[in-house]
This record gives sequence, structure tokens and C-alpha cells, in this order.
Amino acid sequence: MKKNAIRILSLFLVVMTLVGVISLPVSAYSYPMNYTITYKTKSGKVLGTNSGTVDGAAETRNALRITSPSYAGYALSNYKDSTVTGSMISWNFPASNYVRHGTGSYTVYYEPAYTATVRFLYGDSGRSAAGNKTATGKKGDQYYISSPRITGYTPNKYSVTGYFPSGDVSDTVYYYENTYAIAYNANGGSGAPANQVKSHFTPLKLSTQKPRRTGYTFLGWSTSSTATTATYSPGDTYTNNGRVTLYAVWASKTYTISYDANGGGGAPGSQRKTHDIKILIPTVEPVRNGYTFLGWGVSKTSTSPTYQPGEWYYSNISRTLYAVWQKNAPTSYTVSYDANGGSGAPGSQTKTQDITLTLSGTKPTRSGYTFLGWATSSSATSASYQPGGSYTANASVTLYAVWSCNHASTKTVWDTGCKWRKVCNNCGVTVSSGTTHGPYTYGDWVFYSGSQHSRYKTCIHGDYTTTEYASHNTSNRYEQYSASQHKRYSYCADCNSTVGSVSYEGHTFTSTTSNGQTVSTCSQCGYTKTTAQTYTVSYNANGGYNAPASQTKVHGVTLALSSSIPYRFNYEFLGWSTSSTATKATYAAGGSYTGNSSVILYAVWKYKPATYTVSYDANGGTGAPGRQTKTYGVTLTLTTIQPTRRNYLFLGWSKDRNATSASYAAGGSYTDNTDVTLYAVWQYNPETYTIRYDTNDGTGAPANQTKTYGVPLTLSAVKPTRAGYEFLGWATSRNATTSEYAPGERYTDEAGVTLYAVWRYIPKTYEVKYDANGGGNTPARQTKTENVTLILTSTIPTRYGYTFRGWATTSTATTATYQAGGSYTANESVTLYAVWEIETYTVSFDANGGSGAPTSQTKKHGQNLILTVAIPTRPNHVFLGWATDSSAKSVVYAPGATYTAEEDVMLYAVWQERNYDFSVSDLTVTPDEIEQYGKVTVKFRVDNWDRNLPYANIPVEVLLNGTVIYSTTVNFSAYGVQNIVFTLNVGASLGTQTLVARINWADHNSETRTGNNSTSATFTVKKVVETSTSTVSVNGEYTEGSQVISSFYVNNEGSSDVLPEDNVSFDFLVYYLDGGKVKTVSQQTWDKVVIPANGRNLVYFKWTVPADSAGTTYFCKGTITHENAGKEQNSDNNTTEYAVVATDYVFSQTPNTRFEKNVPAGYSPNATAPTAKAGSATWNMWVYEGGKLVLKSYGITVGNTTPTVTPGSGCLTAEKVGATWKMKSGYGITLNWNPALVAKSGYIMPGTDAYTEAQEVYATFPEFGFSTANEKYRTLEKVGGIYQFIANPNADKNERVHFIPVYVANGSYTVSVTATQIWTPAGMLTAIRNANTLSIDGTVYDDYYQGNK
Repeated sequence: MKKNAIRILSLFLVVMTLVGVISLPVSAYSYPMNYTITYKTKSGKVLGTNSGTVDGAAETRNALRITSPSYAGYALSNYKDSTVTGSMISWNFPASNYVRHGTGSYTVYYEPAYTATVRFLYGDSGRSAAGNKTATGKKGDQYYISSPRITGYTPNKYSVTGYFPSGDVSDTVYYYENTYAIAYNANGGSGAPANQVKSHFTPLKLSTQKPRRTGYTFLGWSTSSTATTATYSPGDTYTNNGRVTLYAVWASKTYTISYDANGGGGAPGSQRKTHDIKILIPTVEPVRNGYTFLGWGVSKTSTSPTYQPGEWYYSNISRTLYAVWQKNAPTSYTVSYDANGGSGAPGSQTKTQDITLTLSGTKPTRSGYTFLGWATSSSATSASYQPGGSYTANASVTLYAVWSCNHASTKTVWDTGCKWRKVCNNCGVTVSSGTTHGPYTYGDWVFYSGSQHSRYKTCIHGDYTTTEYASHNTSNRYEQYSASQHKRYSYCADCNSTVGSVSYEGHTFTSTTSNGQTVSTCSQCGYTKTTAQTYTVSYNANGGYNAPASQTKVHGVTLALSSSIPYRFNYEFLGWSTSSTATKATYAAGGSYTGNSSVILYAVWKYKPATYTVSYDANGGTGAPGRQTKTYGVTLTLTTIQPTRRNYLFLGWSKDRNATSASYAAGGSYTDNTDVTLYAVWQYNPETYTIRYDTNDGTGAPANQTKTYGVPLTLSAVKPTRAGYEFLGWATSRNATTSEYAPGERYTDEAGVTLYAVWRYIPKTYEVKYDANGGGNTPARQTKTENVTLILTSTIPTRYGYTFRGWATTSTATTATYQAGGSYTANESVTLYAVWEIETYTVSFDANGGSGAPTSQTKKHGQNLILTVAIPTRPNHVFLGWATDSSAKSVVYAPGATYTAEEDVMLYAVWQERNYDFSVSDLTVTPDEIEQYGKVTVKFRVDNWDRNLPYANIPVEVLLNGTVIYSTTVNFSAYGVQNIVFTLNVGASLGTQTLVARINWADHNSETRTGNNSTSATFTVKKVVETSTSTVSVNGEYTEGSQVISSFYVNNEGSSDVLPEDNVSFDFLVYYLDGGKVKTVSQQTWDKVVIPANGRNLVYFKWTVPADSAGTTYFCKGTITHENAGKEQNSDNNTTEYAVVATDYVFSQTPNTRFEKNVPAGYSPNATAPTAKAGSATWNMWVYEGGKLVLKSYGITVGNTTPTVTPGSGCLTAEKVGATWKMKSGYGITLNWNPALVAKSGYIMPGTDAYTEAQEVYATFPEFGFSTANEKYRTLEKVGGIYQFIANPNADKNERVHFIPVYVANGSYTVSVTATQIWTPAGMLTAIRNANTLSIDGTVYDDYYQGNK
């Protein structure tokens, strides 16, 4: 990894890392301050003191925290005094601002404390609900007591609050049981039940009423409107407490949409549709040959579509959609004829789609040629169609005449020596050829290939020997292999060889039967076997089904018949017979069969019709009829007996227990052939009863009510009235003294009734309540009896800041109507409100050594006072605010603050002296001598000499050689000290450097002192060299035995050039590990490396991968070094290493396929030659020339030469037509190419140490699809600087040729040549050049006679 991506070149631009602004406590400088805190009452009684010592620095003093103690019977006068802080203490300093010591004092005041008590009771019984709660405070303090939370109850007051008077106070809070509303929401449906009310401690039975919603099924209730499952069912017990809305939970009904291709194919799959939710019809369209798809219809016979693919489907119904088709008009095509060099071609014909066309019987003519038929290609050599034949394709076509030359006239052409050819005068084709060699002697025929054998043919007149080939003379041979198979193979008697592969076939038997034995003999291999004769016993269900499977019987062996029994509706199986009309069985299932002949056994049946049971269910009624029996195919008359059910009318019978209409009447007909239970269908017709109310001398009787049989009635909640009486409820007797029914109670009797009001006489009472009207200690309520004088309570309420004047009947009264302990005679309830008179207080101001104190202000009790914003003035002091003590150093009230105390007060101005003075000192640089790009630590101290005031955002800056390199702001506490430390990267600076630290420089002339705002220091920077290295990522294979080049980048991380005099070198090492030991392969050094400032350069090394080392891992290691490399800031990146694995050297040659006439699988006559590839590389390097660094660009490329391919010397029939050689397949070709390296245009040609020559050159061929698989290409050999084919042992005199296979089609033939393993500093190069194109016309068989047939 690099240490720095870029070095900063400028001398004055440096990189700084701020380590931190460190604030040091002044205790390090020992400035003690003594303090005393006094605790006393307002009357002057001292309760205690607290003394101590603290450092005089403002940040230390202000951090002081002292908790005020508690004293029994007393409370703090000012709750802000609960903790005394250093900023609250009044500090006294010596006259000089630059002497850090002094004293401090503060007084905390206390007042008498009082108690407020609250009781908590159950409102219905007066029982205690919770323990009493209390609060304490001084006169005028507000108290707040929260009511406790009691599960299932609500208090009439959630809190009790007030202000302490000069004494204790009390109050009472009442609790009542909670009730909750249970609401129902049909959630999209209708018929939701009425709301219900639940008491906290009583479970509630939910309503049994169910809502309704079209297209949905009601599942129950849930607390969520989006729920999909129910939490509660109708009639469930509900125990939760809290207001709630129960939402109906619905399940949507679903429907199936199916698709029928209706004679076509590819219909979409069925879809599921949810009620009222549209679905998209699939865009997939079916297909039908000869038809156009119009859309989807609702009927199989639809002629116009109802829906189209991609449309929305809305209907809430399951259905099948059928494809709607329109038959297409037939298409016609033209068949044309071309005599293709002849004459008399037939006229064009028209073919109709899908109808076979009979081709014209007319034949064209051509002199010297025989007409073979028609083909779709003008160059075809065989016919695809014959005159009068059939043409079935649905496409227009031109048919070309296919001709075969008759070779009626030939001439003899002598090529060389004894070689001759007979050439057709008409078409130029060689008809035959020969030589004058001979006579010959012949060797034995030996196996050559799957289609041929070969033998040596030697001319008796010389040493000329050649090989002739002939097709195998084969015949099939058979050998016994097993009881089921024999071996079959082809045998050539000429070469005494098995030709092709051996196959295994089943025997072909010829059988004869005698006395139940069958003798079978294979007619091909003679294998014989003997087996017993067998017969087939077949079964026929004879009108039924599930007949057993056929069985095989062996001659002379008894067969156990199948025990499986067939089935036939309304019939009984009797057994088996050999006659299909038998009425009695000859064989039983599972019986024995002994006959020695095949037979068909027919099932024997006896008619036995099925019967069914019709049952009756009264379905909630009584008197259901008994069961009836129905015979298959015979109509049953249902019973006339009818069941009965109270409050219901019988309508008839149905198969559905929940039916509301009858499917069958009593005495009606039933025809279904199935068991069934018929349920009575009832129509509800209930009885009703009248409930009457009699007020029994009262008034306001409820209206009569009607009760329906079986349905509970909720009695009216209306209550009658009667002066002087209490209504107790209802009874069935006029003279009853106790009630039988309460208003709103359920009435379940099935009878009419008159209910009489039940009364009890109760004398009248009245309630007198008391309201403290903003005060506390409210008296308890009192009860007054009619016409009896009530003595009012003597308890007097209290209200801080107010005087009690008596009671009145309104809350706004200013004069009293009643006095405590007075008489109340009115016969009516009343609330009496306390009448209060408010108190007032005076707030005065004292400038306390200054002038311009504000005028006094008046405050009313209970009302906040906004203090005046007017402030006094005092020379050389800052006004801080107001305090209640003339010696206070801390502020209690700011101008404009809120004054809340309920008492007279004198506020004194609080002043603070101001000393505006800052200094900087103790500037150090560590270390004071550093190398380039090193880091130094800068540290200095800044002081605030104002012992009273803090200051914010005081600017501090540091200059390097007159340029600001660091700036910040400092926040000072009073008398504060800060130490500033940061890290400075010196960059490329050199020599002596001067640092100056300054504080408040822009405003330092306004300070008390002006000569202490800056300080300076110096340090020295020395030059260093920083380097690193990295690998150049290149492509290429490290082939065993080949030369390669490894490249590295060398990086200069400094701002000065690395020159030869710096003696920087680069060491290169190649090694491998052998048993953990390092074995060196190559070790080289590049001396005098040069690198531009902040840049990089390239070094490279040529080395050889050891031979026979495929699979070995080699490590390439590069190290940049110089005399001060160990002193670099990061020397870990001066070495880099990478590993490579040596690969095999592959030497490939193609097999001898010269006379292979059979086209191999995968051969394509149209294989495309690879695209030519230039094979070039460029790179840049810095060199030191003429006393400076110069950037040079190098580049090499494979020369733009083309490989040359020519016919081999053995190809005497080749001829050169223009620039193209024309030859026959089966002959050899030669190749020559020199892939020399030259300078790339516009670039410098490098030295030979910077590249390797091509180390591997090979040729690929069209017959192998230009494949680079082994044995599909030929590795070339360098001969006299030129790459050629290697010597071919199959060629005369081992000529360097490649034989073009006989099967290669006529046409162009191109060889592609690749030169690779060319290494440069930029990687390995590969160049591809395609050789000149040959023209193939004919085969070697056209020139030579092939062997003896």
C-alpha cells in the first residue's frame, strides 16, 4: 500500500491533524479559594454552616456542588438553594487581577414547614380505597398530591392542589367503578347488534345477533377492521376492560374461471376470483391451425367474444370461457421451374396451403447430360423431387434441374511421366486416370479402417511402393451367446478381420410343437431350446367391469382360476362359463381349470335390483314418520304422516336441514336411486303475549309490551312516580310490598300478565355541600331533613394569601350570606362557596452602589409579577441582575423575570468587575529537527486574566513562516487556562521553519495589556526519500521451457525526482519451494532506477520458466532499495511478490484423415476463420538523458505479413488461377510464415531485453472448425527463420505438408495461423493471421484408381 497518493509540492502547504484543544485546570498552578455557607432562618437563627477550599480557576470554582441539609420543621425559603453551586457563591478577590486567590460566602434561608393530607375513599361505601398521602411546604408554597391509580375505578379528582396557609390542610378523593361501552361495527355489512355496556368486574355475554353481507361469510368479531380471523364469536363471554369496537370479520367467497381452447391448444390455466375483486384475463392466447383467435365467449358455440385477453373480469360467478375462432382463408404458393443450363422447363404451378401438389411430369433436356430430377439449389448434384412427384411444403419455391454428364466424349491428358488422365470434353471432369507403373507385386490385405483394408503395391521395375485401399468384402457371422441372445458381427474374408463393432441380438426361433412340448431353434446361430406348451385363459365381465387379468396355463398342469370377482350394477355374480349366454356357472372364482386349450370365460349374472332407505327427521319437531324402502327404478310414494312443532307451520320435506322451502310434499313422489334423509321444513309462526303496567296510584306507567314465544322480553326501563314514595319495582299483585321484577329486567314466562308498581314512603332530605372556592380544608357535606333547621359546620376553610369572610350561594360573591356555625332552614339542597378577600405585596429595588434603581412594584397574591426591565448603572462594572441580599454575588432574578413569592421584598443589584486581558505563552515544537513529510507536535498555552467573566469564541492562530496554517476559537471560563496541542505534517519543506502563535490578535490593542498576545519558536526540516513498488498486472501463460517477462512499477512518494546519484536499485528474484527450502531460478538487479517526483516508472526482467516443470508454483519477488530505505515512514511497501503456476507445453498434430471419405460428426463446410489479430503492445518509461528525466513511449507489433499456403509437391493436378491455387482434396499443402516483430507505428522499437520472439506458432483448419483442442491443430516448426509444418511421415519423403481430408467440400479453403508466447513488459502478445485462400474442386479419387474391388 502506498504511504501517500500525492505529495504536496508547495513549501508552505502542510497537512495538519488536530489532536485536541486541551483545557487544563488552574489547580495545576495552585490558586486556593476558601468558602463558607451559612444555613439560618429568616429570623436570624443559625441552623448550621459548611466550609471548604477550592481551586481559584473559574471552571473549577463553578463546578463546585454542595447539597443543602434538611432540618426538621423547616423548609428552604428558595428551592434553588437545594444545591449551592460555585457560581452562586459570592467570591472576593484581592485588588490585583493577576493574583489568583481569595474567599467566598453564601447564606441559605429556611422557613417553618406545614403538612397537606388527602384521604382516598370508595364513593359507594365510604370504605378506604388507599392510604393517606401528604405533602409538606412553607407558607405560600403550592402543594400537589396525585390520586393513586386503582384498577377498575376512577377518582372524582385526579389530583389535589393548593397553597399552604399558615397551618396544615386536608381533603378527600372518592372512587367509582369503571364501565365501558362495547360497540359493534358490521364492517361493510349490515345488521350489527346494538351497543352493550360492561362493568369492570363483571364478565359480559356478547350479543348473539349476526350481521349480514352479500358475497361474504361471517366468521365472528375482532378488534381490528382488517382482521382475517375472528377473536370472538356471538354469545362469547367478554372479560376485557376498556372501550372497544368489535368489527365483523368476513371471508370473501371465491369463484373459478376456467379456459377451454375449444378445438385449439395452449389455453391458459384456470384462475381464482375473489368476490367483488376484479381479475385480469391472461394475455396468453390459444392457437388453432387455420384459424384466427377472436377472444373468449361464455358458450362453446359462441361466434363473437364476450371477453378479450388482458381485459378485467368483474362477474361474481364461476364459469368456463371458450375460445372463439374464425376460420382463415387458405394461402397459395408458386412453384417455378428452372432448366439450369438445359431447356424445356415446365411452366409455374400454384399450390394451396395444406394441399399436396402433384409436380409437372414434363422433363427438360440438355445435350450430353441425363436429367436426374429437381432440387431447390442450382448447384445440387442429387435430386430432391421427381417429375409427377408430390410437393407438400407451404412455401413458394424455384426447382432447378439436376444434371448428370454422360461423358460421351473424352480425351487423354498426360500430366507427368507415366501419369495420364481421361478428361470429359463436355464437362472437363477427369473420368479416369492411370500410370505406366507395373506390373506390380502385392502384399496381403490388412485391416485399415472401419470401411477399408489396405495392402502394399510395389512396382517390379523399381523401388516405387504405394498403398492401395479397398472396401471390406463383409458378410454377417453369428455366434451363440446366451439363451436369449447371439453375437452378430461383420467379417471380411479378404483381410481376415472383424469389421465394426459386435452387436447382441435376440434369437430368431423356428418352433415345432408335439405332445405339449415346443422345440425352438435359432435360424441364425443354431441355438435350440425345449419348453412346455402354454394356453391363455381370458376373462370377459359380460356386461360388468373389473374382469380379472388373463392367466397362462401350462400343458398338463392344473390352473387355479383368479379369485377376483367382477362387478355389475343390480346383478349378483354366480361364477364363470365358456358361454356368454349361460345362466349357470361352470367354474367358480378361484376354482380349477384342467383343459389343455386356450379359453374365454364369461361372467354369469343373476338380476338383483338395489334398494334404498328414505328416512325422516322432524328437524326440531316431533312425530317424524318411519323409514320407507325404495326399489331401484321404481317410484316411491312418500308417507302422508306429518310431524308437529309448537309455533311452527309444516311446509313439507327437503334434503337440506336448513331449507326454507319444501322440495317434497307429504304423499308426493320420490324417484332418486339413493339413500336419503328428508328434513321437515318449518315456517316460524310464534304465539304472542301482552305485558300491561299499572302504576298503583302513581303516574307515568310504561306502555304495554308484546312478548313473542321463545324470545326473552326486556321489561321497560320507564319508572312511574308517586309523591312521597320510592318506586321499588314491579309485582304481579297490587298489594305486594316487595318487587318481583326490576325495570329493564328480562321476562321469560310464556303468558300475558299485569305488573303493578310497588311503592315505599321515604321522608325528603336535602344536601348541603361546601366548596372552599380556591382554598383548602373544605368542610364535609351535611344532610338536612325536611322542615328541620340545620346548624352549619364550624369548620373554617383556609387559603394562602386570602382572609375567610363566610359562605355564599355563588362562587363569585364578595359578601357572605351565612357564617360558620350559623343556621340553614331552607328545604332544598345547596352548595355554599367560601367568600375570600385577597392580600397584596410590595417589590422594591436598591442600586447597591450604582444609580438609577427602578421604582417599586405591587404584586397581588396568586398572580405572577413581571419584574421591570429597567436596570441601574455603575462605572467599570457589569450589571448581572437582582438578589435578595446586598452582598450577593449571584443573581436570583433577571430583569423581566417572573416574581412569584407571596411576600414583600427588597431586591439588590448584583455587580461584577471586568478585566479584558488574554495572553499566549510556552510555545514548543517537538521534535525540533524532523525529516521531510514527518510530523511534529505543536503545543502552547493561552490565559484569560478576567477573574469574573467568561469569554466565548476568542480567536487563536498559528503562522508558519508568516502564513496562517492553523486557526481555531477558544471558550474561556472566568480566570480560565487552555493548552492547545496539534500535529503538523511538515510536507516538502526544507531548512529552518518559524512558528508564531497569537491570541485575539485583531483586537489585542483593546486589552488591558498589549504585549503578551504572541510568541514564537523554530524547528529544522531535513530531506528524505520515500519509495514503494507494486506489480504490473499482465495476462499470459507461463509455459514450461519458455521465456517470460515480469514487470513492476516503482513509485516515488516524494516531491523530488529520484535520480541516478540517489543509487536506488531494484532486485528481482524468481524461486520455488522444495520441501520448504527456497530454490532460486533467476536473480537480477536493475541499477540506477529513476522516478519522477510524485510519479512512477517501470522496470522489467526476462527469465526462463524451467523445462518439464508444469504444475510448479514460482514466486516472483521485487524489492526497491537504497541506503536510507530502512528510514522510510513505511518501508513495508518496498517489496511486492506474486505467484504463477507453470503450464504444460502442448505439441499438437492432427491425425491422418487424408482418405477419410465419411464426413465426421460436427463437420461444417461453412466454418468461419478466426478474426485476424494484430498482436501489439505499448508502454511508457522514464529515462535519464542529458541531465534530465525524459518520458519515452515504446511499442512493438507482429509484422503485417500473411502466411503462404501452396499445394504440396505430390499434388501434380493443382493449377494457379490468377492469384489463387486450385486443387483437389486429399492432397497435401505446405505453409510458410515469419511472424517477425517490428516497431509499432509512432513508437520506439525497444531493445531485445524488453521482448521475446514468438515461442509457439500453430495452424488451425476449417475441417476441424478451427478448433484449438488437442489433435485438432498443428504445432509449427521454425526452419531457417520460417515457421512450417513438421515433417509428415504419411507423405512422400516426409514432406512438410498437411493433407486436406477427402470429405472437405468444394469451395474456399483457408488455414489460420496463430503466433503466441510473445512477452513484453505490458504482457503476453498473441497474433492471428489467416493464410491465402485455396480453391477446392474435386478429390484425389478423381486422379487415382482406388485399390482392387
